[in-house]
Amino acid sequence: MKTPVWYKKAAAVLLAACVALGLTACGSEKEGSGGASAYEEYVIGIMDANYLGQYETYMELTGSSQEDAKKLYDANIQDFALEMEDALSIDQDSVSVALTERMMEVAKNIYSQTKYEAVDVIREEDTYIVTLEIQPIAFFETVEDAFGAAVDDFNERAKNGEFDELSDTQYEEAYGEAVVEALEQNVSTVSYKAATAFDVVLDYDSENNIYAISDEQMETLDSQVVSMAR
Repeated sequence: MKTPVWYKKAAAVLLAACVALGLTACGSEKEGSGGASAYEEYVIGIMDANYLGQYETYMELTGSSQEDAKKLYDANIQDFALEMEDALSIDQDSVSVALTERMMEVAKNIYSQTKYEAVDVIREEDTYIVTLEIQPIAFFETVEDAFGAAVDDFNERAKNGEFDELSDTQYEEAYGEAVVEALEQNVSTVSYKAATAFDVVLDYDSENNIYAISDEQMETLDSQVVSMAR
C-alpha cells in the first residue's frame, strides 16, 4: 500500500509526517471507494491543522503527537504574522517579540475564518489530485480602513512632535503598536474574494513508498487561503 505523507514549511525546516493508518483502499482503482475519500479527509485534516489549529484528524491520520501538530500550526501562524508585518511596513528587526506575538494572535483570528472544502478527488496513475474550493480571505480589503486610519493618526501624532525624542527602534515600535492595535480591533469579521478551485497534487514517491505534496505547492495554498493582493 502506498501511504500518504505531508510536507509543511516551518521556518527553514520541513516537517514530515507519515500516515500510520492502515487504509487498504488507499491504492484502490475505484475512485468512489474509501481510498479516494480518505485522501480528501487527509487534505482537509492538514488544512484544519495548519489554519484552524484543529489537530484531531491530522493526528489520527498521521500518527503524530499533539505537540508536533501544534508546532505545525504555530509555525504557520508565525509565518503569516511576519508576512503581515512586512505587508504593513512594520520593521521586523526593530519591533519587540511581544509585538510580534500580538500580531500572531491577529493571524490566528484571521485564519480562524478561513473557508474551504474538498469537492473532488481523482487518481491519475501514480498521482492523487484533491480539488479544494477555497473562498480566499481578502487581507487588504479586510484591514484597509482600520490600517489607513491608524497610519493617518500616527502621522498626525508624529507631525505634532510626539515621537521626536524617540530612538529609531522606539519609533518603529510605536508605529507597530499603532497598527497592531488597529488590527486587533478590526479583524473579527473578514472580507472574502470569490471562491476558486485549487488542486492539491499528491505525487507518489516510489523510493519511500509515500504520497507527498511539495513545499512550493503548500506556499501556494497559503496564498489561496488568504489573498495578500492589493
